Amino acid sequence: MSTIRLQLPKPHPNQQIVKAEATRFNVINCGRRWGKSQLGIDVAIEVALQACPVGWFSPTYKMLGDVWRECTRLLQPVISRAVVQDKRLELVTGGVIEMWSLEDPDAGRSRKYKRVVIDEAALVRHLEQAWTESIRPTLADYKGDAFFLSTPKGHNYFWSLHNLGLDPEAKEWACWQMPTTANPYIDPAEVDAARQNLPERAFLQEFMAEFIEDSGGVFRNVQNSIDEGRTATDPKMIGRKHFLGVDLARTEDFTVLVVFDDKGRQCYLERFNQISWERQVGRIVDVAGIYDAEVWMDTTGVGDPVYENTQGEAFRRGLDITIEGYKFTATSKTALIDNLAMSIERGELGLMDNPTQTAELQAYQYDVTPSGNVRMTAPPGMHDDIVIALALAEWGRTASGRRIPVGIITPQAIAEIEYTEAVNPLLIEDGWVDA
Repeated sequence: MSTIRLQLPKPHPNQQIVKAEATRFNVINCGRRWGKSQLGIDVAIEVALQACPVGWFSPTYKMLGDVWRECTRLLQPVISRAVVQDKRLELVTGGVIEMWSLEDPDAGRSRKYKRVVIDEAALVRHLEQAWTESIRPTLADYKGDAFFLSTPKGHNYFWSLHNLGLDPEAKEWACWQMPTTANPYIDPAEVDAARQNLPERAFLQEFMAEFIEDSGGVFRNVQNSIDEGRTATDPKMIGRKHFLGVDLARTEDFTVLVVFDDKGRQCYLERFNQISWERQVGRIVDVAGIYDAEVWMDTTGVGDPVYENTQGEAFRRGLDITIEGYKFTATSKTALIDNLAMSIERGELGLMDNPTQTAELQAYQYDVTPSGNVRMTAPPGMHDDIVIALALAEWGRTASGRRIPVGIITPQAIAEIEYTEAVNPLLIEDGWVDA
């Protein structure tokens, strides 16, 4: 008889609480960086080492990558066969771990498992269908159990499962709500910084693991930020600085110009399309000159030459104005929109009463792409040009001494923390040779 010891990261105290209290169906609702994937890997390996089959399910194939690599690394001494294409690990114990993408809600159908782990469950588009029609039946043969792991995402089916865990009549169900601070390895100062730098709704959802109704909307307090009836352009206010935000477009979308003064009052809104870049440059410089405004404009793609031409036109006219460019990436756009959302939420802006602008702000939403990425965007069929121009103007207004927006961390941007300095040896005893 041979003995092989596997060194695994030791669960932190709150992960240990979940393991100790777990029942058949377990819903773990936790903040970012709590260590949900680490816990999932731990409970998956635990059953696989008992010569039983385990199923791991993620919202997308891409999201399986980190978990596959970590399981392969931790189980290396006991892997008898690894099928990379099928994401299947066969162990010398007789156990198996199979990994599936729930881009297909029928994934795993016809299999049988002792334990299943559904990672980032709130991001699964068809979670109810996948669970009731495909995954739940796989547990029948072994009378197996399940772990649903996720940060919340509004009142969706993951929320419904969490409520089952709160129901004393649902004897097989249990749930836990664990904020990021329940991970003792996360510095509380980092969470406090996020509290200051994120919109309240995003912070409560992503770090405090609270289920926020209608969490798809990005901007809160929009209606209270509108100066009702103020539709006309305000003139330049003597003694105040002004900031012009410019979102560029040529044909289908709109180029939008927005001006804020340094007190956060919106002074100007203009949108137009289907005019030449030359005329757009002229109009941008016109408005910048009227308000003696610092200009912040989109310099992504075609925006870069327009930005350079705007600088040249301002110089040609002898205008001493600052013109800054802003390049869009997933990270920089998140920071830009978060900054605007915080200002609106905190009542720092006085917005013009423009129905198109109000509709864009209220419709702007969080969305999950087919690849599992979280993005902020306008709904299909709507524009976001005014939102971007508002955000650029507000970025300029708050640039001096800005709270640095950290952005919303997407699931694909996070690798769960490993605590390799404190490990939990799992002893394997029964009758097979060293791997």
